[in-house]
Amino acid sequence: MTAAATDFDQKERTAMKSHLLIRFLTVLPLAAASGCDSGAFMDPAAVTTQSARATVGFIFDSTAIATPPTGGLPTTLLPSTAFGDAALQGSLVGTTEPFTQTGALGSRAELESQSWKLERDPSEGQVLVLSKVASGPRTPQEPALLQRNALARLQRWGIPTAELGEVRQVKSFTQREENGVVAAPTLHRHKTFVLRAINGIHVEGHRAVVSHGPDGSFQRALISWPALARSGHLLRTRLTTAQIEQRAREALQAEGETAGDVHLSWKYVPTQLSTGEWALTLQVSAEMPPVTGTTSTEEPRVIDVDVSAIP
Repeated sequence: MTAAATDFDQKERTAMKSHLLIRFLTVLPLAAASGCDSGAFMDPAAVTTQSARATVGFIFDSTAIATPPTGGLPTTLLPSTAFGDAALQGSLVGTTEPFTQTGALGSRAELESQSWKLERDPSEGQVLVLSKVASGPRTPQEPALLQRNALARLQRWGIPTAELGEVRQVKSFTQREENGVVAAPTLHRHKTFVLRAINGIHVEGHRAVVSHGPDGSFQRALISWPALARSGHLLRTRLTTAQIEQRAREALQAEGETAGDVHLSWKYVPTQLSTGEWALTLQVSAEMPPVTGTTSTEEPRVIDVDVSAIP
């Protein structure tokens, strides 16, 4: 994770007071399939834990990589101009208020208007939008409509349909605790999570989160979606499924694993070029499920597998 990304996350954490707890409840199924996506959201009810690894070596689930990627880079991509003032203020924020720059560090700039705060870093492809006007009282909201509005905002800003991956609509709640007494949870925001995908394959680390208040007003956007280069990508592989399984086996063994169920899936890993744009390289994620022991629980193990990607 870059320092910029960490800073953005810090702003997310400090936006809430320390005595507030946030919980997420899923209210909509996936609105768009992500294809083979190792970074996909997982339904906790669908996650199966096991008390011990299998003792017969690795058992691979290669269903998700049975069909190798064949598509090239989409014709339409998010342009680098999307990080300019006109696109960010007019299309993403949707305001005509004048902005004044309040700070800068390297490629990052902070701007502010009467009603909005805006932070952008074109080099990292990151944007943070914050409303200075608090949400009104809670009113009935249709989650599907909020999701459509969030997607329309992102597409108006410049994200094309060809780059949209998995979408999930959730609600976040706050819960106060005073003198040991925990109050009932209250709705904080409606959030739309959008993952980036190229030809149905998840792009690691790239996503957008658009938040609406309890009254349905646009309150916040946190985006990591840098502009992609037009060349320099390694989007395919000549390896067979059996060859990828063997590489996954070797990679897992190198990390100290000896046996267990392994789910394989495609993903694109972004790398920044000298031009400032980003290129994608095909890899495979080898994921082992969590293990519950008598005294502890081991989180899912995910290992990257090199597949000798080619253009």
